[in-house]
Amino acid sequence: MYRTWLQFLALLGGFAVPGVLRVGGMEVFMSNEVEAVNGTEVRLKCTFKSKHPVSLSSVTVSWNFRPLAPGDEESVFYYQDTAYPPTEGRFKGHVVWSGDILRQDASISLQDVPFTFNGTYTCQVRNLPDVHGINGEVTLRVVQKVSVSEIGMLAVAIGAAIAIVLVVLGIFVVFKYRKLNRHANTDLEQQGREPKERELNARVLEESELNARVLEENELNARVLEERELNARVLEERELNARVLEERELNGRVLEESELNGRVLEESELNARVLEESELNARVLEESELNARVLEESELNGRVLEERELNGRVLEERELNGRVLEESELNARVQEERELNARVLEERALNAREKKEWKDPTVC
Repeated sequence: MYRTWLQFLALLGGFAVPGVLRVGGMEVFMSNEVEAVNGTEVRLKCTFKSKHPVSLSSVTVSWNFRPLAPGDEESVFYYQDTAYPPTEGRFKGHVVWSGDILRQDASISLQDVPFTFNGTYTCQVRNLPDVHGINGEVTLRVVQKVSVSEIGMLAVAIGAAIAIVLVVLGIFVVFKYRKLNRHANTDLEQQGREPKERELNARVLEESELNARVLEENELNARVLEERELNARVLEERELNARVLEERELNGRVLEESELNGRVLEESELNARVLEESELNARVLEESELNARVLEESELNGRVLEERELNGRVLEERELNGRVLEESELNARVQEERELNARVLEERALNAREKKEWKDPTVC
């Protein structure tokens, strides 16, 4: 119980005494140490102050983790215009954004924290042109969770201890009283001294008053303990209510961001569809132009083909005319040869007649 109260006071001290680290032209405000119960949610607060105007597009936030044991540094969270929680590693599904850039708050919340989250967390805030400096750090200590049954058992043990102490004190008082009475009776019988009996009774009365005071102090301590436990429960309920309120505000912001992202997504899809339709229209126009060109080329090719056929026919006619001309020339030559042969035959016949007449003078 004493250790629990020390841990609780250390937690309050960690929240009440934040450290301030300067980052170039910026100031980062963080706690030096934060303590959380295993399985609960804890908020790592990181606020900043910049000399330059703060906007959603100019500020970037990076959270990193360094374990207590030697190991590599691990990315926990990143924010720029929107939240980018981790998609793998030990922090997947455990980190949510709980800050507000416009209010200069770069805090995050860790949900259902296990003992493996023990370590040092670094908050790096940049607001252009403030990009140089030292990062803020906070150490998280995860402690064992105290259940309600353990508190009840502790209260029962304290009550039992108080009851045992009271019983022992009662037995001691009775035993002391009887012993004093025996001594008093012996003294009265032997000496008959009344002053000693009065003194003995006075002592017994003083011891009874002392025991009554002890009993009252024990009851008062028990009440103080109950009040402390009640105050601790009230404080836990207040912190729980504050966390619930923060979660509600965070859920409202997340819902607004989700609606905004949905609208942006719808606009993006609409723009994509318009772009696709524009590209499709451009392709259809290109295809139409291409078809027109193809049609023109087809008509041109038809004309060329007709001209080629016409030229072929003209060539064939020329060849035919050449052949006819050759045949005409050949026929003319044959006719000439025939005429020549006829003349030769006539001359031969004439010569033969002349020879006969020369040989036969009777022939006249």
